Amino acid sequence: MTTELLTLSDGRTLEYLSNGVEGESAIIFHQGTLADLIVFNSRLDDLADRGIRALSFNRSGYGRSSGLDNRMVIDTGNDVAQLLDHLRLTNVVSIGFSGGGPPALATGLDERCSGVVTVGGLAPFGQPDLDFYDGMKAGDILEYETALRDINALLDLLGADGPETNWCRPDREALASPKSDEVRTAVAKTFETGLRCLVDDYSSYLSPWGFDVGDIEVPVTLFQGALDENVPPGHGRWLARKIPTAHLAEKAGEGHISIGLRYGPEILDAAVNHLTT
Repeated sequence: MTTELLTLSDGRTLEYLSNGVEGESAIIFHQGTLADLIVFNSRLDDLADRGIRALSFNRSGYGRSSGLDNRMVIDTGNDVAQLLDHLRLTNVVSIGFSGGGPPALATGLDERCSGVVTVGGLAPFGQPDLDFYDGMKAGDILEYETALRDINALLDLLGADGPETNWCRPDREALASPKSDEVRTAVAKTFETGLRCLVDDYSSYLSPWGFDVGDIEVPVTLFQGALDENVPPGHGRWLARKIPTAHLAEKAGEGHISIGLRYGPEILDAAVNHLTT
């Protein structure tokens, strides 16, 4: 599979990858923070084997996708809308992992979207009825607080320390499995191509999203690990309360990484079910 570039209406480029299946329906993958779009290659192949069109793409600042200053969550939703126009897609489902959860939810406002699935997806920052940091490990709290103070300091922090190494027990076990090789490879590629993505991602995480999740009308399935210390359970529970169409699938004993690896087939099935209903 070879990535392609779409020139957006403002002149920026959007890098995307298709699994080669044709049709007007597709599942679109949104990656977590620091992971290049190649993190979904095996999932694209799995869906190709089922005859289902699937795409992954790099948000602004990742890979060959242009950066976007002061990016908001809705901006990525608008970029995806242009990708749907370009590929003439009329029926899509978004799957968003971690930091890809918010933009996946943004696509739920598009009339061509028939459902959304998130896996350990972030809730909006600064909500009066959500303790954003409750249950979050110290290293991640430091990243958000550093980004709030100075985004360049965050680049220095992550550039010096490299990828996250302090994980909860189920995540440590999952990362010791060969199934996690795709994740490590995707993160390594991002470090090779540059960390501009962090500027754009944290801008969107820490500012208003540009839409109200309560306005989403399509079915939403929220997968959440009960032991997740990167995006704690309170995030999934808050989203489940605020999105009228949401179903919370909270998994006992799972962390941030382990839930995606251990429940991969169930996650894909949820997306396929949304696509065909």
